[in-house]
Amino acid sequence: MRKFGEIYKEKVNESETLQENRIIKEFAVIYDIMLKHYGLNSVHQLNEESQLSFLTELNRYWNDADGLTDKGKQFIEKRSMELNENSTAIQKKNYLKDKTYAVINESLRLSNMKYRLYDVIDEMYNQLNASDLSDILTPDMITNIIFESFTKTINEFTSNIHKELSASVKPKKKLFLNVKK
Repeated sequence: MRKFGEIYKEKVNESETLQENRIIKEFAVIYDIMLKHYGLNSVHQLNEESQLSFLTELNRYWNDADGLTDKGKQFIEKRSMELNENSTAIQKKNYLKDKTYAVINESLRLSNMKYRLYDVIDEMYNQLNASDLSDILTPDMITNIIFESFTKTINEFTSNIHKELSASVKPKKKLFLNVKK
């Protein structure tokens, strides 16, 4: 029969190993979520100053003694880019915002929008026989006009999406109470 002291030591070692594994697993979770949140594959993509900033933030969310802190749990709850049936409204909003930005940005890049707008300016340049861009309009005026055009277009675009999404939402049932007079 083994002695109580031997069994106790084994149990303490098992407990310490389990605690260390939990802490390491929590580190991996928060580190991965932070990388995804900042759009990184590795902390090494950052310059030295940004790496220090990233690691300082990481230390607010996790420490080697206790693992995930309360702030870390909040970070995961609110900023994680992983969605599931328990995702909060903030997580859903952040997910949609980040993905929408990426889609719009990539669409603009692929459409060569900037160069197509430059073509319009070149067309004006040629029609006016301009010798300088200022013969057409100032750079501030041109960029403001482009901004106004984008604003108008995006307002129309989002209005159409809103109508389509609203049409796809199931109407809520109204409760009618029989009220006798």
